[in-house]
Amino acid sequence: YLRDQSEAREEYAALKEDLLNEKSSYQKNGSIFSEYNLGKDDFIRKTLKAAHYDRIRIMRCAHYAEWDFVKKLRQRYLFDSLSTTDPHTWTFNHKDHSHLILYLGVEMIGYAHIQFWSDQRAALRIFVIDELHRHHGFGSQFLQLCEKWLKKQGIQSLHDEARPEVVKFYRKNGYSEM
Repeated sequence: YLRDQSEAREEYAALKEDLLNEKSSYQKNGSIFSEYNLGKDDFIRKTLKAAHYDRIRIMRCAHYAEWDFVKKLRQRYLFDSLSTTDPHTWTFNHKDHSHLILYLGVEMIGYAHIQFWSDQRAALRIFVIDELHRHHGFGSQFLQLCEKWLKKQGIQSLHDEARPEVVKFYRKNGYSEM
Protein backbone atom coordinates (compact mmCIF):
# COMPACT_ATOMS: atom_id res chain seq x y z
CA TYR A 1 0.00 0.00 0.00
CA LEU A 2 2.77 2.45 0.92
CA ARG A 3 4.60 1.74 -2.33
CA ASP A 4 1.51 2.77 -4.29
CA GLN A 5 0.44 5.70 -2.09
CA SER A 6 3.14 8.37 -2.10
CA GLU A 7 1.18 10.70 0.21
CA ALA A 8 0.80 7.99 2.87
CA ARG A 9 4.45 6.99 2.42
CA GLU A 10 5.60 10.60 2.98
CA GLU A 11 3.31 10.94 6.01
CA TYR A 12 4.82 7.78 7.49
CA ALA A 13 8.39 8.97 6.84
CA ALA A 14 7.63 12.31 8.54
CA LEU A 15 6.04 10.55 11.52
CA LYS A 16 9.03 8.26 11.94
CA GLU A 17 11.43 11.19 11.71
CA ASP A 18 9.46 13.16 14.33
CA LEU A 19 9.42 10.15 16.65
CA LEU A 20 13.15 9.57 16.22
CA ASN A 21 13.82 13.18 17.17
CA GLU A 22 11.93 12.81 20.47
CA LYS A 23 14.02 11.55 23.38
CA SER A 24 10.94 9.88 24.90
CA SER A 25 10.75 7.60 21.84
CA TYR A 26 13.57 5.50 23.27
CA GLN A 27 11.75 4.76 26.53
CA LYS A 28 9.45 1.83 27.17
CA ASN A 29 7.33 3.19 30.06
CA GLY A 30 6.07 -0.21 31.19
CA SER A 31 5.38 -1.62 27.72
CA ILE A 32 7.35 -4.25 25.84
CA PHE A 33 7.60 -1.73 23.01
CA SER A 34 9.30 1.65 22.92
CA GLU A 35 7.35 4.88 22.63
CA TYR A 36 8.68 5.03 19.05
CA ASN A 37 6.79 1.85 18.13
CA LEU A 38 3.70 2.84 20.10
CA GLY A 39 3.73 6.26 18.45
CA LYS A 40 3.25 4.70 15.03
CA ASP A 41 0.12 2.77 16.07
CA ASP A 42 -2.56 5.24 14.90
CA PHE A 43 -0.90 5.66 11.53
CA ILE A 44 -0.51 1.92 11.04
CA ARG A 45 -4.17 1.25 11.96
CA LYS A 46 -5.34 4.00 9.60
CA THR A 47 -3.15 2.65 6.80
CA LEU A 48 -4.28 -0.94 7.29
CA LYS A 49 -7.91 0.20 7.13
CA ALA A 50 -7.24 2.19 3.96
CA ALA A 51 -5.54 -0.88 2.44
CA HIS A 52 -8.60 -3.01 3.41
CA TYR A 53 -6.42 -5.34 5.49
CA ASP A 54 -8.71 -8.08 6.84
CA ARG A 55 -6.48 -10.93 7.97
CA ILE A 56 -6.47 -12.74 11.28
CA ARG A 57 -3.37 -12.28 13.46
CA ILE A 58 -2.33 -12.41 17.08
CA MET A 59 -0.19 -9.92 18.96
CA ARG A 60 1.21 -9.82 22.44
CA CYS A 61 -0.69 -7.16 24.31
CA ALA A 62 1.54 -4.10 24.44
CA HIS A 63 -0.35 -0.98 23.42
CA TYR A 64 -2.59 1.10 25.67
CA ALA A 65 -5.62 0.45 23.42
CA GLU A 66 -4.97 -3.30 23.66
CA TRP A 67 -4.79 -3.18 27.46
CA ASP A 68 -8.08 -1.26 27.55
CA PHE A 69 -9.67 -3.93 25.34
CA VAL A 70 -8.31 -6.70 27.61
CA LYS A 71 -9.62 -5.03 30.76
CA LYS A 72 -13.08 -4.58 29.25
CA LEU A 73 -13.29 -8.19 28.03
CA ARG A 74 -12.06 -9.61 31.33
CA GLN A 75 -14.52 -7.50 33.29
CA ARG A 76 -17.52 -8.14 31.00
CA TYR A 77 -17.11 -11.88 30.54
CA LEU A 78 -15.60 -12.93 33.85
CA PHE A 79 -15.99 -10.51 36.70
CA ASP A 80 -19.27 -8.64 36.11
CA SER A 81 -21.17 -11.89 36.77
CA LEU A 82 -19.34 -12.16 40.09
CA SER A 83 -20.10 -8.51 40.95
CA THR A 84 -16.42 -7.82 41.54
CA THR A 85 -13.55 -6.09 39.81
CA ASP A 86 -10.71 -8.04 38.25
CA PRO A 87 -8.37 -9.18 41.04
CA HIS A 88 -5.73 -10.52 38.63
CA THR A 89 -4.47 -7.38 36.88
CA TRP A 90 -1.11 -8.03 38.54
CA THR A 91 -0.56 -10.66 35.82
CA PHE A 92 -0.30 -7.87 33.21
CA ASN A 93 3.30 -7.21 34.27
CA HIS A 94 4.42 -10.64 35.40
CA LYS A 95 7.11 -12.64 33.59
CA ASP A 96 5.15 -15.91 33.87
CA HIS A 97 2.06 -14.52 32.11
CA SER A 98 1.41 -13.50 28.51
CA HIS A 99 -1.64 -11.75 27.16
CA LEU A 100 -2.51 -12.19 23.48
CA ILE A 101 -4.96 -10.27 21.32
CA LEU A 102 -6.75 -11.69 18.28
CA TYR A 103 -7.15 -9.17 15.47
CA LEU A 104 -9.49 -9.33 12.50
CA GLY A 105 -7.94 -6.68 10.30
CA VAL A 106 -7.45 -3.80 12.72
CA GLU A 107 -10.33 -4.79 15.01
CA MET A 108 -9.56 -6.57 18.29
CA ILE A 109 -11.97 -9.49 18.63
CA GLY A 110 -10.40 -11.94 21.09
CA TYR A 111 -8.12 -12.35 24.06
CA ALA A 112 -6.07 -15.11 25.66
CA HIS A 113 -4.28 -15.09 29.01
CA ILE A 114 -1.55 -17.71 29.23
CA GLN A 115 0.41 -18.64 32.33
CA PHE A 116 3.78 -20.35 31.88
CA TRP A 117 4.54 -23.28 34.14
CA SER A 118 7.69 -25.33 34.65
CA ASP A 119 8.58 -28.34 32.49
CA GLN A 120 7.59 -26.67 29.19
CA ARG A 121 3.93 -26.46 30.17
CA ALA A 122 1.43 -23.61 30.09
CA ALA A 123 -2.12 -22.96 31.27
CA LEU A 124 -4.74 -21.17 29.25
CA ARG A 125 -6.25 -19.05 32.00
CA ILE A 126 -8.65 -16.98 29.91
CA PHE A 127 -9.72 -17.49 26.32
CA VAL A 128 -12.53 -15.37 24.92
CA ILE A 129 -13.91 -14.14 21.61
CA ASP A 130 -16.04 -11.00 21.80
CA GLU A 131 -19.69 -11.98 21.50
CA LEU A 132 -20.27 -10.23 18.14
CA HIS A 133 -17.64 -12.49 16.52
CA ARG A 134 -18.57 -15.85 18.01
CA HIS A 135 -19.76 -18.82 15.92
CA HIS A 136 -17.68 -17.81 12.88
CA GLY A 137 -14.69 -20.09 13.51
CA PHE A 138 -12.54 -17.35 15.03
CA GLY A 139 -12.19 -19.22 18.34
CA SER A 140 -10.70 -22.28 16.65
CA GLN A 141 -8.39 -20.14 14.54
CA PHE A 142 -7.29 -18.18 17.60
CA LEU A 143 -6.63 -21.37 19.55
CA GLN A 144 -4.49 -22.72 16.69
CA LEU A 145 -2.51 -19.47 16.52
CA CYS A 146 -1.97 -19.55 20.29
CA GLU A 147 -0.76 -23.16 20.09
CA LYS A 148 1.63 -22.28 17.26
CA TRP A 149 2.97 -19.29 19.22
CA LEU A 150 3.39 -21.45 22.34
CA LYS A 151 5.34 -24.08 20.38
CA LYS A 152 7.76 -21.34 19.32
CA GLN A 153 8.16 -20.53 23.03
CA GLY A 154 9.13 -24.15 23.70
CA ILE A 155 5.83 -25.14 25.30
CA GLN A 156 4.94 -28.81 24.83
CA SER A 157 1.77 -29.09 26.90
CA LEU A 158 -1.18 -26.69 27.21
CA HIS A 159 -3.69 -27.08 30.03
CA ASP A 160 -7.10 -25.47 30.47
CA GLU A 161 -9.92 -25.60 32.97
CA ALA A 162 -13.11 -24.89 31.06
CA ARG A 163 -16.64 -24.21 32.18
CA PRO A 164 -18.97 -27.11 31.29
CA GLU A 165 -20.65 -25.15 28.46
CA VAL A 166 -17.25 -24.56 26.79
CA VAL A 167 -15.85 -28.11 27.00
CA LYS A 168 -17.47 -28.96 23.65
CA PHE A 169 -15.40 -26.23 21.97
CA TYR A 170 -12.13 -27.67 23.30
CA ARG A 171 -13.09 -31.25 22.40
CA LYS A 172 -13.91 -30.07 18.85
CA ASN A 173 -10.38 -28.63 18.73
CA GLY A 174 -8.67 -31.88 19.77
CA TYR A 175 -8.37 -31.36 23.51
CA SER A 176 -8.90 -34.24 25.90
CA GLU A 177 -9.66 -34.61 29.58
CA MET A 178 -6.70 -35.17 31.86
